[in-house]
Amino acid sequence: MKKEFDNYIFDLYGTLIDIHTDEEQPELWEKMALYLEKEYGSKYTSKSLRKRYLEICKDEENKLQKKNGARWPEIRIEDVWVRLILEGPEDESDIVTCDPIAFANSPEIRQLCVYFREVSRDKLVVYEGVIETMDKLKKSGKGIFLLSNAQRAFTEKELEVAGLTDYFDDIFISSDKGIKKPQREFLEKLIKDNSLISEKCVMIGNDLCSDVGVAFANGINSVFLNTYDYSDKKIDEELTELGIKGSKFMPLIVEDGDIRRILPD
Repeated sequence: MKKEFDNYIFDLYGTLIDIHTDEEQPELWEKMALYLEKEYGSKYTSKSLRKRYLEICKDEENKLQKKNGARWPEIRIEDVWVRLILEGPEDESDIVTCDPIAFANSPEIRQLCVYFREVSRDKLVVYEGVIETMDKLKKSGKGIFLLSNAQRAFTEKELEVAGLTDYFDDIFISSDKGIKKPQREFLEKLIKDNSLISEKCVMIGNDLCSDVGVAFANGINSVFLNTYDYSDKKIDEELTELGIKGSKFMPLIVEDGDIRRILPD
């Protein structure tokens, strides 16, 4: 990469970490139904639990969207599990009485969320070249930031396991902010909170709409890492649809997805 920047803002999944989760697998919901019954007396079949989980996710998203007016709202998954727990008991003796907000922030719910994530996940690998790249940027005095569409309840531990947490000067996770990429304000807030100069920032990610799109909306440069092997045609079509093609904010496209190519020459 020929141009040098002062601040490097990274996406996480598909950019720094190669991950795969499957929230549709029946075994996941069977285990979660057993977990809720054992810990809280909340009784669901695996199918009824998954159905209600999806319904509550949608309801929480609709409520949040009405509240904050965002086109791309981001809920907190802890609130979904609290509702499931409180709705679940059939026996009055099992009914949980608590402050839902405090309960959603409790260690017990965090542990539940981590368990859900770990059961659903079958891959978590740091991409080749990521640690090398982070080391070089850090040693050269660059600002390193994370802007991730994610749930803190999942991501915080995964960052630690990956050995990435300490590289970042600031970490923005969408579930904390109530909005997600490509919502312009998500990146805008990171820039403002850290007193960054837009012209000296670059956004690096593997999603044209979310990562390149949010950079374009904020008038900053971007890099597209093609880690999912998109065809040239697909990339061209998406950039055209987003109105980015031909603009001065056309991303640098790294065809092979090698993050080391973002390093200054």
